[in-house]
Amino acid sequence: MAVVAVNEVISGTGLSGKYGESFTFTRKWRIRVDDPKTSKVIISRAPGITFGAGHPDFSDHKAMEFDLSDEDGVGMFWMLVVKYYIPPKDNTPDASTGMPKDDWRANGSTNTIPAFTNKDGVSICNSAGDPIEGLEIEASDFGLSLTRFYADLSWVAIATSRSNAVNSDTWNGSAARTWKAEFRGAVKKEMTVSASSGSATLPYWETSWEFRYRADKWDLRPWDVGFNQLVTSTGTPSTSGTLRAAVLGADKKPVKQPVALYQGIAMAAGTLPAALTIRAYKEATFSVFGNPS
Repeated sequence: MAVVAVNEVISGTGLSGKYGESFTFTRKWRIRVDDPKTSKVIISRAPGITFGAGHPDFSDHKAMEFDLSDEDGVGMFWMLVVKYYIPPKDNTPDASTGMPKDDWRANGSTNTIPAFTNKDGVSICNSAGDPIEGLEIEASDFGLSLTRFYADLSWVAIATSRSNAVNSDTWNGSAARTWKAEFRGAVKKEMTVSASSGSATLPYWETSWEFRYRADKWDLRPWDVGFNQLVTSTGTPSTSGTLRAAVLGADKKPVKQPVALYQGIAMAAGTLPAALTIRAYKEATFSVFGNPS
Protein backbone atom coordinates (compact mmCIF):
# COMPACT_ATOMS: atom_id res chain seq x y z
CA MET A 1 0.00 0.00 0.00
CA ALA A 2 1.85 3.03 -1.30
CA VAL A 3 1.68 6.13 -3.47
CA VAL A 4 2.85 5.40 -7.02
CA ALA A 5 2.33 8.76 -8.75
CA VAL A 6 1.87 12.43 -7.83
CA ASN A 7 1.01 15.07 -10.42
CA GLU A 8 0.16 18.71 -9.83
CA VAL A 9 -2.80 19.81 -11.94
CA ILE A 10 -3.87 23.24 -13.15
CA SER A 11 -7.61 22.75 -13.60
CA GLY A 12 -9.54 24.21 -10.67
CA THR A 13 -6.58 26.16 -9.25
CA GLY A 14 -6.21 29.90 -9.06
CA LEU A 15 -6.03 33.01 -6.92
CA SER A 16 -8.73 34.92 -5.06
CA GLY A 17 -8.81 37.81 -2.64
CA LYS A 18 -10.60 40.82 -1.21
CA TYR A 19 -9.47 44.37 -0.56
CA GLY A 20 -7.69 44.56 2.77
CA GLU A 21 -7.47 40.80 3.11
CA SER A 22 -4.90 38.15 2.27
CA PHE A 23 -4.76 36.48 -1.14
CA THR A 24 -5.89 32.84 -1.22
CA PHE A 25 -3.91 30.56 -3.54
CA THR A 26 -5.31 27.16 -4.50
CA ARG A 27 -3.09 24.26 -5.63
CA LYS A 28 -4.19 20.72 -6.56
CA TRP A 29 -2.51 17.34 -6.98
CA ARG A 30 -3.80 14.09 -8.50
CA ILE A 31 -2.39 11.17 -6.55
CA ARG A 32 -2.42 7.51 -7.59
CA VAL A 33 -2.00 4.62 -5.16
CA ASP A 34 -1.54 0.89 -5.61
CA ASP A 35 -4.16 -0.11 -3.07
CA PRO A 36 -7.47 1.54 -2.04
CA LYS A 37 -6.56 0.88 1.60
CA THR A 38 -3.51 3.14 1.45
CA SER A 39 -3.40 5.47 4.46
CA LYS A 40 -5.10 8.81 3.83
CA VAL A 41 -2.36 10.47 5.85
CA ILE A 42 0.29 9.04 3.54
CA ILE A 43 -1.70 10.17 0.49
CA SER A 44 -2.19 13.69 1.82
CA ARG A 45 1.55 14.01 2.50
CA ALA A 46 2.58 12.72 -0.92
CA PRO A 47 3.25 16.17 -2.50
CA GLY A 48 5.51 17.04 0.45
CA ILE A 49 3.35 19.98 1.59
CA THR A 50 2.87 20.38 5.36
CA PHE A 51 0.80 22.79 7.42
CA GLY A 52 2.50 26.19 7.48
CA ALA A 53 4.63 25.57 4.37
CA GLY A 54 5.15 28.72 2.31
CA HIS A 55 3.70 29.20 -1.17
CA PRO A 56 6.41 28.98 -3.89
CA ASP A 57 5.61 32.50 -5.14
CA PHE A 58 4.62 34.24 -1.87
CA SER A 59 6.42 32.74 1.09
CA ASP A 60 4.38 34.71 3.63
CA HIS A 61 1.26 32.86 2.42
CA LYS A 62 1.17 29.52 4.21
CA ALA A 63 -0.52 26.19 3.55
CA MET A 64 -3.44 26.48 5.96
CA GLU A 65 -6.20 24.23 4.56
CA PHE A 66 -6.10 20.70 3.12
CA ASP A 67 -8.87 18.71 1.44
CA LEU A 68 -8.35 15.13 0.20
CA SER A 69 -11.13 13.43 -1.77
CA ASP A 70 -11.60 10.21 -3.76
CA GLU A 71 -11.62 10.91 -7.51
CA ASP A 72 -12.48 7.59 -9.20
CA GLY A 73 -14.94 6.03 -6.78
CA VAL A 74 -12.73 3.01 -6.05
CA GLY A 75 -9.90 4.61 -4.07
CA MET A 76 -7.10 4.35 -6.62
CA PHE A 77 -7.02 8.04 -7.59
CA TRP A 78 -7.24 10.92 -5.13
CA MET A 79 -7.36 14.72 -5.43
CA LEU A 80 -5.59 16.86 -2.85
CA VAL A 81 -6.49 20.57 -2.65
CA VAL A 82 -4.29 22.94 -0.61
CA LYS A 83 -5.16 26.56 0.14
CA TYR A 84 -2.52 29.13 1.02
CA TYR A 85 -3.10 32.46 2.76
CA ILE A 86 -1.50 34.66 5.38
CA PRO A 87 -2.28 33.05 8.75
CA PRO A 88 -4.41 35.05 11.20
CA LYS A 89 -2.23 36.52 13.93
CA ASP A 90 -3.48 34.12 16.61
CA ASN A 91 -2.61 31.15 14.41
CA THR A 92 0.82 32.29 13.31
CA PRO A 93 3.37 29.95 14.91
CA ASP A 94 6.56 31.19 16.48
CA ALA A 95 9.37 29.78 14.36
CA SER A 96 11.52 29.11 17.45
CA THR A 97 8.87 27.17 19.41
CA GLY A 98 6.30 25.98 16.88
CA MET A 99 3.56 27.36 19.15
CA PRO A 100 1.35 30.44 18.70
CA LYS A 101 3.06 33.79 19.15
CA ASP A 102 2.57 36.08 22.15
CA ASP A 103 -0.69 38.03 22.01
CA TRP A 104 -0.47 41.51 23.56
CA ARG A 105 -3.55 43.68 24.07
CA ALA A 106 -4.20 47.05 25.73
CA ASN A 107 -7.17 47.79 27.95
CA GLY A 108 -8.47 50.48 30.24
CA SER A 109 -10.97 51.11 33.01
CA THR A 110 -11.80 53.60 35.74
CA ASN A 111 -11.67 53.14 39.48
CA THR A 112 -11.61 55.14 42.69
CA ILE A 113 -8.32 55.75 44.49
CA PRO A 114 -7.27 57.80 47.57
CA ALA A 115 -6.33 61.41 46.79
CA PHE A 116 -3.44 63.06 48.63
CA THR A 117 -2.14 65.57 46.09
CA ASN A 118 -3.59 67.76 43.35
CA LYS A 119 -2.73 67.62 39.65
CA ASP A 120 0.56 69.42 40.32
CA GLY A 121 1.67 67.00 43.03
CA VAL A 122 0.97 69.46 45.86
CA SER A 123 -0.59 68.11 49.07
CA ILE A 124 -4.31 68.72 49.37
CA CYS A 125 -4.88 70.87 52.46
CA ASN A 126 -7.60 73.00 54.01
CA SER A 127 -7.30 76.79 54.23
CA ALA A 128 -5.28 76.44 57.44
CA GLY A 129 -2.73 74.18 55.79
CA ASP A 130 -3.87 70.91 57.37
CA PRO A 131 -3.85 67.87 55.07
CA ILE A 132 -7.34 66.66 54.21
CA GLU A 133 -7.74 62.93 54.69
CA GLY A 134 -10.31 60.52 53.32
CA LEU A 135 -10.55 62.07 49.87
CA GLU A 136 -11.04 59.87 46.82
CA ILE A 137 -10.77 60.58 43.11
CA GLU A 138 -11.79 58.74 39.97
CA ALA A 139 -8.75 57.57 38.04
CA SER A 140 -8.31 56.16 34.58
CA ASP A 141 -6.60 52.79 34.73
CA PHE A 142 -4.39 51.72 31.81
CA GLY A 143 -3.16 48.20 31.39
CA LEU A 144 -1.86 45.45 29.13
CA SER A 145 -2.79 41.80 28.84
CA LEU A 146 -0.57 39.02 27.56
CA THR A 147 -1.37 35.52 26.36
CA ARG A 148 1.83 33.48 26.24
CA PHE A 149 2.43 29.83 25.42
CA TYR A 150 4.85 27.42 27.11
CA ALA A 151 5.84 23.90 26.11
CA ASP A 152 6.44 22.93 29.75
CA LEU A 153 5.84 24.08 33.33
CA SER A 154 8.51 26.77 33.28
CA TRP A 155 5.72 29.35 33.65
CA VAL A 156 5.09 28.21 37.23
CA ALA A 157 8.31 29.76 38.58
CA ILE A 158 7.53 32.97 36.69
CA ALA A 159 4.00 33.09 38.10
CA THR A 160 5.14 32.63 41.69
CA SER A 161 7.90 35.21 41.43
CA ARG A 162 6.21 37.84 39.26
CA SER A 163 2.53 37.77 40.20
CA ASN A 164 1.66 40.78 42.38
CA ALA A 165 5.17 42.14 41.79
CA VAL A 166 6.25 45.47 40.31
CA ASN A 167 8.99 46.00 37.76
CA SER A 168 12.37 46.49 39.43
CA ASP A 169 13.85 48.38 36.48
CA THR A 170 12.76 50.08 33.28
CA TRP A 171 10.17 48.08 31.35
CA ASN A 172 8.09 49.03 28.32
CA GLY A 173 9.73 52.46 28.39
CA SER A 174 8.52 53.19 31.93
CA ALA A 175 10.38 53.71 35.20
CA ALA A 176 10.77 51.10 37.90
CA ARG A 177 7.72 50.29 40.06
CA THR A 178 5.22 51.77 37.59
CA TRP A 179 3.95 48.38 36.31
CA LYS A 180 2.40 45.62 38.42
CA ALA A 181 2.02 42.08 37.07
CA GLU A 182 -0.82 39.67 37.82
CA PHE A 183 -0.94 36.00 36.81
CA ARG A 184 -4.51 35.23 35.67
CA GLY A 185 -4.41 31.54 34.89
CA ALA A 186 -3.17 28.71 32.67
CA VAL A 187 -4.87 26.08 30.54
CA LYS A 188 -3.21 22.95 29.17
CA LYS A 189 -3.93 22.41 25.48
CA GLU A 190 -2.76 20.31 22.57
CA MET A 191 -2.01 21.07 18.95
CA THR A 192 -1.37 18.81 15.97
CA VAL A 193 1.97 19.31 14.26
CA SER A 194 2.21 17.99 10.72
CA ALA A 195 5.36 16.67 9.05
CA SER A 196 6.22 14.65 5.97
CA SER A 197 6.35 11.52 8.09
CA GLY A 198 2.92 12.09 9.60
CA SER A 199 1.46 14.12 12.46
CA ALA A 200 2.18 14.39 16.16
CA THR A 201 0.38 15.87 19.15
CA LEU A 202 2.21 18.69 20.93
CA PRO A 203 1.01 19.55 24.46
CA TYR A 204 1.50 23.11 25.65
CA TRP A 205 0.27 25.62 28.25
CA GLU A 206 -1.66 28.78 27.41
CA THR A 207 -1.06 31.36 30.17
CA SER A 208 -2.73 34.71 30.81
CA TRP A 209 -1.18 37.77 32.43
CA GLU A 210 -2.24 41.34 33.20
CA PHE A 211 -0.12 44.43 33.77
CA ARG A 212 -1.46 47.61 35.37
CA TYR A 213 0.27 50.96 34.97
CA ARG A 214 0.51 53.69 37.58
CA ALA A 215 2.49 56.80 36.68
CA ASP A 216 3.16 57.76 40.31
CA LYS A 217 4.42 54.22 41.05
CA TRP A 218 2.92 51.36 43.02
CA ASP A 219 4.10 52.71 46.37
CA LEU A 220 2.05 53.41 49.47
CA ARG A 221 2.10 57.11 50.48
CA PRO A 222 0.75 57.51 54.03
CA TRP A 223 1.30 60.74 55.95
CA ASP A 224 4.33 60.66 58.25
CA VAL A 225 2.45 61.43 61.46
CA GLY A 226 2.24 59.80 64.87
CA PHE A 227 1.97 60.06 68.64
CA ASN A 228 5.53 58.90 69.39
CA GLN A 229 9.04 59.89 68.35
CA LEU A 230 12.56 58.46 68.54
CA VAL A 231 14.62 59.32 71.62
CA THR A 232 17.99 58.45 73.12
CA SER A 233 18.46 56.63 76.43
CA THR A 234 18.25 60.04 78.16
CA GLY A 235 14.91 60.86 76.53
CA THR A 236 16.30 63.39 74.06
CA PRO A 237 14.58 63.36 70.64
CA SER A 238 17.07 62.15 68.01
CA THR A 239 16.91 60.63 64.54
CA SER A 240 19.48 58.09 65.74
CA GLY A 241 17.50 57.21 68.85
CA THR A 242 16.69 53.58 69.47
CA LEU A 243 13.89 54.15 71.96
CA ARG A 244 10.41 55.56 71.53
CA ALA A 245 8.62 58.10 73.70
CA ALA A 246 5.32 59.94 73.52
CA VAL A 247 5.34 63.33 71.86
CA LEU A 248 4.53 65.98 74.49
CA GLY A 249 2.43 69.04 73.82
CA ALA A 250 2.88 72.56 75.16
CA ASP A 251 1.26 71.35 78.41
CA LYS A 252 3.96 68.68 78.74
CA LYS A 253 1.35 65.98 78.34
CA PRO A 254 1.16 63.38 75.53
CA VAL A 255 -0.54 64.83 72.47
CA LYS A 256 -4.07 63.67 71.69
CA GLN A 257 -3.77 64.19 67.95
CA PRO A 258 -1.01 62.82 65.70
CA VAL A 259 1.75 65.28 64.86
CA ALA A 260 3.96 65.62 61.81
CA LEU A 261 7.22 63.66 61.96
CA TYR A 262 10.49 63.91 60.08
CA GLN A 263 12.90 60.98 60.27
CA GLY A 264 11.17 59.88 63.45
CA ILE A 265 11.26 63.26 65.22
CA ALA A 266 8.24 65.44 66.01
CA MET A 267 8.16 68.65 64.03
CA ALA A 268 7.00 72.03 65.25
CA ALA A 269 3.28 72.48 65.77
CA GLY A 270 1.48 73.40 62.58
CA THR A 271 4.15 71.92 60.28
CA LEU A 272 2.71 70.22 57.20
CA PRO A 273 3.49 66.49 57.28
CA ALA A 274 5.27 64.81 54.41
CA ALA A 275 4.16 61.58 52.80
CA LEU A 276 6.19 58.44 53.37
CA THR A 277 7.16 56.22 50.43
CA ILE A 278 6.62 52.59 51.30
CA ARG A 279 7.63 49.99 48.73
CA ALA A 280 4.91 47.49 49.60
CA TYR A 281 5.21 45.14 46.62
CA LYS A 282 7.98 42.69 45.81
CA GLU A 283 10.14 43.82 42.91
CA ALA A 284 11.36 41.74 39.98
CA THR A 285 12.65 42.25 36.48
CA PHE A 286 9.96 41.96 33.80
CA SER A 287 12.36 41.01 31.02
CA VAL A 288 10.92 37.47 31.17
CA PHE A 289 7.79 38.86 29.48
CA GLY A 290 9.63 40.61 26.67
CA ASN A 291 8.24 43.93 25.46
CA PRO A 292 4.72 44.50 24.10
CA SER A 293 4.71 44.38 20.32
